[in-house]
Amino acid sequence: MKYLKVTLFLMVLLAVSSCKKDDDTMTTCTPADWVGTYVGTIDCDGNTEDITVTITASGTDDIIISYQTATVSADYDPLPPDGCDLDISASGGGFTASVDGELDGNSLTFTETISDGTNTTSCSVTATRQ
Repeated sequence: MKYLKVTLFLMVLLAVSSCKKDDDTMTTCTPADWVGTYVGTIDCDGNTEDITVTITASGTDDIIISYQTATVSADYDPLPPDGCDLDISASGGGFTASVDGELDGNSLTFTETISDGTNTTSCSVTATRQ
């Protein structure tokens, strides 16, 4: 009976461990994977607009993100993505800016936060590659 319990336990353990995600199949991104034109929406502190985001390569390791809406535009360059993630912060001239994003296949999401020490604006972008 003890042998049967141990065997059953090992079978359950094997079944559960086979369900976990295999690290070899995890998605990895290169800067070239980010390149493209994305269309979606941007929400800046509750105000939502349509957006077109263009990402181009800058050398082999960096990307340039540009976007345009009816009321706002921005250019970020060069930014070094970390695989499929982007986490950049910079400050100067009394401003602090950060961009935190992710590329998941053809889906791009990022949040940018800009602060002048008194006021902070946060914009979240959700877009799909065209």
